[in-house]
Amino acid sequence: MGVSRASIGLYWSRSKPNFGDALAPLVVARVSGRAVRWAPLWRADLVALGSLLGRVGEHWWQPRLHVWGTGFIAPVAAHVTRHRVHAVRGASTARMLGLDPAAVALGDPGLLVDQLLPPLHARPLQSGTLVVPHYRDRGHPLLSALAALPEVRVIDVFTPPLQLLEAIRRADCVLSTSLHGLIAADALGVPNAWVTLHDQLRGGHFKFLDYYSAFDLAPEPSPLSTALAGAPGPLIESWARPGLNAIREHLYRAFPLR
Repeated sequence: MGVSRASIGLYWSRSKPNFGDALAPLVVARVSGRAVRWAPLWRADLVALGSLLGRVGEHWWQPRLHVWGTGFIAPVAAHVTRHRVHAVRGASTARMLGLDPAAVALGDPGLLVDQLLPPLHARPLQSGTLVVPHYRDRGHPLLSALAALPEVRVIDVFTPPLQLLEAIRRADCVLSTSLHGLIAADALGVPNAWVTLHDQLRGGHFKFLDYYSAFDLAPEPSPLSTALAGAPGPLIESWARPGLNAIREHLYRAFPLR
């Protein structure tokens, strides 16, 4: 399928205003310098952020898509893809597409969200611990209890994406059950930890570990209540994402539609 000169046809999920889906057109527009429009999979040019590869068919009659940094939500049988793969979220996704992880750019393009905010000319006033829940966790009773604590802020993941990014940037540290809450914190240099409220998330830990494999990390999540019981100092001091700048550079260079 030819790519429109006027705009890029990008597929993202519109069934709910999820954080990663809301970021996708913003990141693609920033990196490409072009207008971005939503397109259904059968008319799209590109899939990017998120766990969308399970929706991308491999039938001969479907258009070949450009794949940039997306991944699977759960393990699938390894197969050789017919699509144009420029980057994938992590090593597990690469192997499931019949690719050598060392031969393709790895990382979620959400790592480029720092380019969406104006530069800071002074260190922002920090706002304590920010909890970024997955949208399925919004009604959890623990979150309501946390909202009453002065040193903890719970933010709705359906907050407009640039406002949510700014809140993350101003936090001392982030605890998140949302993958893109963690990715945004990594991109903005904010110490963060992967936490859980239950074990019923679709795909389990797969997408998180796939993402972290780009850093050669394999962390284990902590229950949110356990993470909050500890002082934030050790988290802030120990947080590290080895190779972050190189991953971002590889993602930027791998973008196919400038």
